[in-house]
Amino acid sequence: MTDSKQKLDELQWKSPEWIQSFGLRTDNVLEYFSESPFFDRTSNNQTVKMQSQFQEGYQANSAHLEEELKKLVGVEFVILHRREPDFWIIRKQNRKSPELVEPMADYFIIGADVYMAPTVKDVISSRLLSTALSLKESMNKLQTLAQFTPSDGHTYKVQQPTAGAPDSASSSRSRTLGNTPYTPTTPGFQAVGTSDKNDQLSRGTIDNLFNISLNGTPAYVEDETSENNIESLTKPIRPQVSIHQTSDEATINSLKKGKRSIQ
Repeated sequence: MTDSKQKLDELQWKSPEWIQSFGLRTDNVLEYFSESPFFDRTSNNQTVKMQSQFQEGYQANSAHLEEELKKLVGVEFVILHRREPDFWIIRKQNRKSPELVEPMADYFIIGADVYMAPTVKDVISSRLLSTALSLKESMNKLQTLAQFTPSDGHTYKVQQPTAGAPDSASSSRSRTLGNTPYTPTTPGFQAVGTSDKNDQLSRGTIDNLFNISLNGTPAYVEDETSENNIESLTKPIRPQVSIHQTSDEATINSLKKGKRSIQ
């Protein structure tokens, strides 16, 4: 049962000779379908066909056939959708009452070709299998391109673009560096806190600030330092040295001048 169903799913059938003899229209499309291997010889369609062969004045058309099928119960084939002149959908269903039916399978007639529609299970299984295979191939490809360096972190090798292909090296590198932690050697990043105003502080300004701190006079530079404050800080500062002689130095000076210090 499963093998037969699998073969029908993969089968394509057509009969150009039958179409050349009778043509293909809505009123005889079920007759054309009955010649295919998809047709069930035990269905109600075959029963109605056999019973009506010897009836006088019987017109073999789809409308009359559907009226006769509603009087029976069991498996039957009906036209579900039509779009003349080259497209029809045939449904196989199990009729339990004149108003209650249970769908079993659908078939497509496109031009002269007849196909069996796959089930939802088969479609989902095929799509999931295709997705899993594509993901596996992608992961294997990414593993061959992955690399790690202390400066750049985790990156991926950029293959050389072929002729006429857009250059994706710059865009790939920018996306990679976006997830890389900052290090002083990481290219493309600048340390936080650097600005044009800080560049104006020359080495001489730093030396002056250091001398002020040694003299015990604290000075603070706010973040929003004006140009006048910066220029005042850049001027060299001469520390004032107070001259104070000790008692020993005074004695030595008095001896040099011929004077004797008073004890």
